[in-house]
Amino acid sequence: MKKLMSVLLASAMILALAAGCGESAAPAQSAAPETAAPSGAAADTADLPEVTIHVASIFEPGTAILKGIDKFGELLGEKSGGKITLNVYASGSTGGEKEQAEALKLGEIDMAAFGTLPISIFTPEYSFFDSPFVFRDKDHFMAVWNGELGDAMRKEMLESHNLYTLGVMGRGYRHITSNTPIESVDDIAKLTIRTPESALFMDTFGALGATCVPIALPELFTSLQMGVVNASEGPFDQLVTNKLYEVQDYITLSKYYYSISMWQMNAEFYNGLPEAYRTMIDEAAAEATEYATALGEEMEAELRAQCEDAGVTFCEMTDLQPYLDKVKPAMDKFYAEKWPVTTAEEIAAY
Repeated sequence: MKKLMSVLLASAMILALAAGCGESAAPAQSAAPETAAPSGAAADTADLPEVTIHVASIFEPGTAILKGIDKFGELLGEKSGGKITLNVYASGSTGGEKEQAEALKLGEIDMAAFGTLPISIFTPEYSFFDSPFVFRDKDHFMAVWNGELGDAMRKEMLESHNLYTLGVMGRGYRHITSNTPIESVDDIAKLTIRTPESALFMDTFGALGATCVPIALPELFTSLQMGVVNASEGPFDQLVTNKLYEVQDYITLSKYYYSISMWQMNAEFYNGLPEAYRTMIDEAAAEATEYATALGEEMEAELRAQCEDAGVTFCEMTDLQPYLDKVKPAMDKFYAEKWPVTTAEEIAAY
């Protein structure tokens, strides 16, 4: 992170000037920003400062997430007449998801596009958003995310942790890669599986009988290659951009978790910008996350074809119920001890 500091200090000097051009009230958080219509010609920014936003991500170039960030930068350039630009640090070059979340809170970076691990780190009472086997499908996840529970989580992130949630993009369902087929829930016990650096994933897959090893995403391929783990799980973009088809023989398709990328900005940085820039950022984020979600859905068939061409065999987890039955004791404990803000019945009712 030190290598960013000299660049970020220059950014801070620009923001000090920008603060005089705008209000400093904390941004309001809502369920999800409404997609604004394209603004056409750039707004009049002649008297506004040039600003560079330093964006970190654990994800690889070529993924829908990074293409979405590129779109975000393109839109900001159009809306600001070129006054707002992005510097993007991809592929975990500034650290893993946990390190990036902590750096974002401290203002060492301005913005990050990561998964949902920051929810478990900063607002653990809402970490059901970061847990497998909670939501039925994409629509169920998004209904809860855009409802009162999602609103409350984003408010807590903002007020207690200096993190402003710009929006989310859908990455698709997570699947399991392995060197042996998964034909029933009992086969999970044969796996030494890489999980995100999330206790919830470890506890859940542990309840299914797997041996869980938390490994940062940039280290996943090498860990599989060296035999540190023999399985992993994640959405197709993760499986393909990390070339897991070179070191894994099977992919088990499932719907135990709908994966998103959460885009957050350091709230102090955001509040220090002129009001016109804050509006542009909100509009561009809404447009870019919608674009990236649609792009990811279009890319999924192509990504699956790449795995098939590489010789991967596909299995399918057609019946989730045996898995749900096996993890139920762990889930009951999570609701009682980790998630006091809700109940299984409340989430199921969405």
